[in-house]
Amino acid sequence: MKKKLHLIYFILFVLISFNCSRKILLPTSAEVNYISGKEGTVTVRAIGIGNNEGEAITNAIYNAFDVLLFRGLPESEQKVALIGTNENEERNKQKTYFDQFYSGRYKSFVMSSIPSSNLINYTGGKKGIAVDIKINLVALRKDLEQNNIIRAFGF
Repeated sequence: MKKKLHLIYFILFVLISFNCSRKILLPTSAEVNYISGKEGTVTVRAIGIGNNEGEAITNAIYNAFDVLLFRGLPESEQKVALIGTNENEERNKQKTYFDQFYSGRYKSFVMSSIPSSNLINYTGGKKGIAVDIKINLVALRKDLEQNNIIRAFGF
């Protein structure tokens, strides 16, 4: 009888420990959704995560560019990836360009970035936010062509 009681206590202890150690998982996908687009621009809603609101907004903008450059955005003018779907290969081939791009050059293609949700607090101090981002696709495509990342259409 004592052995059964000890076994029951042990199982309860394990179950309680397991439940107490669970954490809210952080979103790991680049959640980017098409909102609208016209005349060479696209507006998307992207989710970003960071240690504070500023980092989360910047992460959302990075996610929006990653989707446009390497995945494409269904329902938009940019249905296919601007560069290609092999992201790691493309980033390695053009390392200098992407280092400069994500160090601040991307800002020249952002027409607006407006938070569209309240800041969400995750376990571990991380914060998430949804941001509506308007991107100048014409200027971005021209920049990629001028830097020989992509070829101009018709050539």
